[in-house]
Amino acid sequence: MDDQDQVLRDFLGDNPDSRQLREWRGALFQRLTKLKSELETLPPEESARLRREVETLRKQIAALDAEEAVTRFVEDSVRVTLAMGAVISEAGDATDIEEEE
Repeated sequence: MDDQDQVLRDFLGDNPDSRQLREWRGALFQRLTKLKSELETLPPEESARLRREVETLRKQIAALDAEEAVTRFVEDSVRVTLAMGAVISEAGDATDIEEEE
């Protein structure tokens, strides 16, 4: 883990990163696809429970999608802040060298 990854991990704390959220969303989507397939084979009177589960999964997927977008924005903001700090630090180092000459 490099310094940037460690800063991101520290900043996010116990919250999952965008990669983890994307993986969770993908797993739920696979489950949703399977349930929808099962739903097509059931007679309408037996499908009510699966329809509720499909609707719940859709809501969970949407929530994870939104959370992933926010987390990715935060991660990108932290990366930009770190990069700007590095550029400013390098510029300061260059100024120090010029002053020494």
